[in-house]
Amino acid sequence: MALVSPKQRTFAKKHFVEFEILLKNSSGKGIVSIIKRAINSKHLFVFGEILNRQNVQNLKKTEDKKWVELLEIFAFGTFQDYQKRKSELPEITEFQVHKLRMLTIVSLAYSTKHVPYKTLQKELGISEVRELEDLIIDSIYTGLIVAKLDQKESMLEVQETMGRDVPPREIGGVVSVLEDWLKNIETLLESLSEKGKFATLMSEETEKKKKKIDSDIDDKKKWINILLTTESKQEAFKIKQYLGIDDDDDEDEDEEFMGRRRMGGMMGMGGMMGMGGMGGRFRKFF
Repeated sequence: MALVSPKQRTFAKKHFVEFEILLKNSSGKGIVSIIKRAINSKHLFVFGEILNRQNVQNLKKTEDKKWVELLEIFAFGTFQDYQKRKSELPEITEFQVHKLRMLTIVSLAYSTKHVPYKTLQKELGISEVRELEDLIIDSIYTGLIVAKLDQKESMLEVQETMGRDVPPREIGGVVSVLEDWLKNIETLLESLSEKGKFATLMSEETEKKKKKIDSDIDDKKKWINILLTTESKQEAFKIKQYLGIDDDDDEDEDEEFMGRRRMGGMMGMGGMMGMGGMGGRFRKFF
């Protein structure tokens, strides 16, 4: 099993076709020959589909099982894994060493985005910085990693890596991680759904409040227009009370109005009295 992007999978599939054809009817020494070709290929860096074939697994029951074990190291092992078992595994060529070292860089780059030169040199068995940088550049141009060299800090800065095959013993852990990821996604979706419902509810409530405010404004406008045109002080007083308008000015106006009425009354009475006196005199005169 390999964790690779669709683009990488297409690339691997393209170069796996010839091996797929060869594997169909091969067994024994024929399988050994296919394994040799696979680890010696300049284009093949994912080997899980070969390892999963039953005729390849059957080779583990023969004296040639070391070739399957070597292929497993190229599939999900490192250069140091090979070094530890070098005496019991088939000897590999200089090119195959180079290829295994590039695959080891992929594994190191997958685990951390900043890989010190010292770590790389130790894991790859390389003492010279120049040789290390040439190997990293080959890995970049081959498309195994997307990274850049920080020569000042003696660091490999990683952006992306290809995916390598996953050892059978780790598949359960990968499945568990994926299941946890799926649960988190489901929880997130439920949370977003609830927030969406709440947002919709709030939007509806906001719209209702807006409509009520608009209705209140229209109603008050109507009564204000009536207030401006009415000639009835009693009606105006009631409208102002409804609209919440302070009526102190009306009281002043009422007092002024009543004052004018009293003054007018007094003047009327005085006039009448004057006229009455004159009338008496006129009557007396006549």
